[in-house]
Amino acid sequence: MINDNLRKIREELGLSMTKFSEKLEIPAMTLIHYERGDRTPSAQLFIQLDKKLNINLNWLVSGKGEMFNQNALSFEPSNEELEKTMYKIMMQILKKNNIIEK
Repeated sequence: MINDNLRKIREELGLSMTKFSEKLEIPAMTLIHYERGDRTPSAQLFIQLDKKLNINLNWLVSGKGEMFNQNALSFEPSNEELEKTMYKIMMQILKKNNIIEK
């Protein structure tokens, strides 16, 4: 589901693989592997999707709700505590949706 939803985000934004990967600050090949479902997305990708594109992470992993958050949380790249909190939330969502083992 995450791989399909990543593709839906990219298509919704009208971005090529290259432009989308640049926006997320990841290599294009990494994005290709994520969209194909060959690799599990990293925590950093979830942080970038939230921070740069205001993506609803619950929608990303479960398909429930809206693609974009209504009320964005602001994450400063230098604020490690916020990134740790984001990582914990993302891991809880992945476990709840049986994407990773508990």
